[in-house]
Amino acid sequence: MPDPTAFYWPLVFLHVLAFAYWLGGDFGVYVTGGYVARADLPVAERLRFLEALMRIDILPRTGIVLLPVIGLQVAALRGAIALPGWALACSWTLGLAWLLLVWSVYRRRGTPFGETLQIVDVRLRMALIVVLVAVGLWSLAGDGPVRERWLAAKFLTYATLLGIGLWLRTVIKGWVVAFAALRAGPDPAAERLIAEGIRRGRRGAYLFWAMIGVTAYLGIAKPF
Repeated sequence: MPDPTAFYWPLVFLHVLAFAYWLGGDFGVYVTGGYVARADLPVAERLRFLEALMRIDILPRTGIVLLPVIGLQVAALRGAIALPGWALACSWTLGLAWLLLVWSVYRRRGTPFGETLQIVDVRLRMALIVVLVAVGLWSLAGDGPVRERWLAAKFLTYATLLGIGLWLRTVIKGWVVAFAALRAGPDPAAERLIAEGIRRGRRGAYLFWAMIGVTAYLGIAKPF
């Protein structure tokens, strides 16, 4: 029977790789969004940039799902969290099901079924935020299943990142509505909606990147 600890460093590598795709893909979304918001470009070209944005965005969405699944396994192997084998198996099963959901939302976007799946995804993320905050605070208080305080703090930063991500989704949703109006012709109200969305999106992106930096620092330095 293989030694479970032999998987530790390969899993650490995959964890870092998922983190890199998350951050790199998010920057691609940020850059592409600037072209979507440019009122001096033809609507057709802006729609192509919006489509490119959606395609790039699937990378960070994949990374944000894989990170906690792989991270829990790494934490269990290093003894940083008390989880029985069945709980780890459930986390992998649920994580892969969530990944399938995320990709299904992407593949079915623009359809009624895709909208339904997106609602399920949003509710799942909201529930996960509540669980992460509860476990993180419980463990920081000294009684929770997370044995290392830096990891408990990462639960909180990851929950914050999920929350910011949900907030940023409202920007893209607003753009979809605005471009539906622009297809019919020039619409100042739609342009204002897009311009306001890019302003909100940039503020959210700066906060998002700052929290990613904090999360990375906690994982590397393990300061407490």
